[in-house]
Amino acid sequence: MLRDFSAMIYTTEQVRSGEAKAAAAHGVSMAQLMQRAAQACLQAIKQRQSIGAQLLILCGPGNNGGDGWVLARFAQQAGYRVSVAAAEPSSDLAKAAAQAWHDHGGSSIALTDLQSKHFEGVNIVVDALLGNGLSRNLDAAYQRVIALLNDKNRSYWVLSVDVPTGLDSDTGCPKPIAVRANKTVTMVAIKVGLVTGQAANFCGTIELADLGVAAAFYTAKPALRAINQDIVRECLLTREPSSHKGMFGHVLIVGGAPGMSGAATLAGRAALRCGAGKVSVATHASSQFAVAVSQPELMVHHVDDDLSRLLKLASVVVIGPGLGQTDWAQKLVEQVARWEGPVVWDADALNSVATQPMRKPDGASWYFTPHPGEAGRLLHCSVDQVESDRMQALTQLCQNFHAHVLLKGSGTLVQNYGSDTRWVCRRGSPALATGGSGDVLSGVVGAMIAQHVDAEYVLPVSAWLHAVAGENAAQNGERGTLASDLLMQLRALVNPTQQPG
Repeated sequence: MLRDFSAMIYTTEQVRSGEAKAAAAHGVSMAQLMQRAAQACLQAIKQRQSIGAQLLILCGPGNNGGDGWVLARFAQQAGYRVSVAAAEPSSDLAKAAAQAWHDHGGSSIALTDLQSKHFEGVNIVVDALLGNGLSRNLDAAYQRVIALLNDKNRSYWVLSVDVPTGLDSDTGCPKPIAVRANKTVTMVAIKVGLVTGQAANFCGTIELADLGVAAAFYTAKPALRAINQDIVRECLLTREPSSHKGMFGHVLIVGGAPGMSGAATLAGRAALRCGAGKVSVATHASSQFAVAVSQPELMVHHVDDDLSRLLKLASVVVIGPGLGQTDWAQKLVEQVARWEGPVVWDADALNSVATQPMRKPDGASWYFTPHPGEAGRLLHCSVDQVESDRMQALTQLCQNFHAHVLLKGSGTLVQNYGSDTRWVCRRGSPALATGGSGDVLSGVVGAMIAQHVDAEYVLPVSAWLHAVAGENAAQNGERGTLASDLLMQLRALVNPTQQPG
């Protein structure tokens, strides 16, 4: 059975320490590995431009630059017109590759001499400057080159070798700028920094070239596992013909402060569309009518300060959508915090957790769904600190609050408390950047818990469903897509035998 290597994602250090061993295990030298990397890039170029097109290859001093030098030679031999701008090679492999290029009649200019005129008439620019492992800010010389390359009026297509130059391959943060590639061919394994944070702004389409050494390399435990549709299918089985609503749980949504009834409504509707057997909404008296008329299948209750009766009926609580931070909201938070059952904490409920000490009851399971701002408040740090190392923030949240955590954002991350397995959702759309989208997600999570999805997979499955629903809802345009547009898409996705995602 073939393994899906693209679902296994590694840190820079894991790749560095593992690729040479993997190559040796396959009897492949590092020079041969470099040649295979160049061939993989050449194939990507051939898919984009026919023979005879003009290429400009930018080579850095190390082995990433070495890939570029070998690619220049291979591309010229294939019939492309090739020009090279390069830094002085420093690694032995890069030196040998540069020498081979010049020995075969190739010429180059110094990277410091690169000007905008050198991009004129170019069809493809190859970024083989620095690759993975960058952890400090680029110096002024490289920033100048990247600024030239990223010209907003450019007509050429950009291919990055391994990692777009300037992008931190562990965090997905630009340092402080990065090449905006149309495609990235990454070698041996996909790196964490290509799939989370701001990576989507720079990587373009990501193609994995395992260079024929994957079988040896992938024996190491990945830093992240990509969530895929197979996991969703395994968790959402076809229902038995004799099924009844009592088998699929009772979700209690707590939220809907004055003026915010829509958030609670969206969460409740999402829970219904994802298959929860029953959904109740505990809301403020001023919001009861608005929620009730929005969806007749919701059981809507106005509450003052006592949730005890509704908690006895619930199999899972979702607290936070439209909750606000008033005394009314605080009293509800305090009661839910003492409840010994599964609780999904979102929005203002998370903000309450951040501002007052709470101890999770022994019989409770807590699920957190913060965006970076909420994560920052929970960890008492800035949004920039969260985004500078999303994996660290994720793990810290799990440990600090004994909670299963879904850290929202591009490349949503998931980790369950007590587990060292971390997940990343590589699906999604900018269409999800709209008010109410997070409320829909909290309802999805509640529905998965209510339907007894294995706790290990509740958040991964929810993240995938929400992300793909966003993609599907935006097929006619991302701008103007509403959170409520996700609801019917969710219904299709949770019936995978009828409607594949």
